[in-house]
Amino acid sequence: MGWRDKIREWDRNAVFDKLEGLRGALIRMFIIIVALSAVSYFFWKDALHFLQKPLGLPLIMFSLPEGFLASLRVALFMGIFLAAPFIFSGLWGAFAPLFSSENRRYSLPIVLSATALFYGGSFFCYYFVLPVGINFLVNYGSENLKPMIALSKYLSFSVGLIFAFGVVFELPLIMLILGRVGLIGYQTLAKNRKYALLINSILSAILTPTPDAYTMLLMMVPIQILYELSVWIVKIFGKKKAPATEPT
Repeated sequence: MGWRDKIREWDRNAVFDKLEGLRGALIRMFIIIVALSAVSYFFWKDALHFLQKPLGLPLIMFSLPEGFLASLRVALFMGIFLAAPFIFSGLWGAFAPLFSSENRRYSLPIVLSATALFYGGSFFCYYFVLPVGINFLVNYGSENLKPMIALSKYLSFSVGLIFAFGVVFELPLIMLILGRVGLIGYQTLAKNRKYALLINSILSAILTPTPDAYTMLLMMVPIQILYELSVWIVKIFGKKKAPATEPT
């Protein structure tokens, strides 16, 4: 076997090892989510009441099994939400071997930061974005329109928006990690602001659970602010280019 064949064999084995580590992490995350969802099922009414507060209106069931299915969805939502630290820990543990040992020593701060950003984005959505969006949508239209909100539709809207903001708030951390390993730089991010705005609009249209432009804007503005923040974070903490040496 030649040296090229050995390199190919090593690369293949390395890829399989990383995939095996990712598979193990996904299995552990699944078990944790199921366990937390099972415990959360006993508190699904309290969680539904918490989600319903920004709406301030009664929810309507349009089918007999809708209430039961909603309880399972709420429990699953709580399970995933509570499992966020374990999910980020498992994902980072699976992908950390791709980085250098210098960057891997920041594992604990990265996991804690990812968890804090996810919860921060979720609660920002619940306390600020969700009430504003609901108030606009409920009061939109004629005075003769009486809102009757379906239970399943409201869960899809509120939970989808909360999770979307939680994920979007990870942007500065992702940019920081990519900047630390040298995959992106400050100048690249600053120069491509217009493309970032275009991607931002497309991403907001995909992530928002309703097609209206107002809800889309509620996500676009924070994402753009997070992008600008990421630019400065990469500038300050990103990998510095080695100074060019003058030819002798």
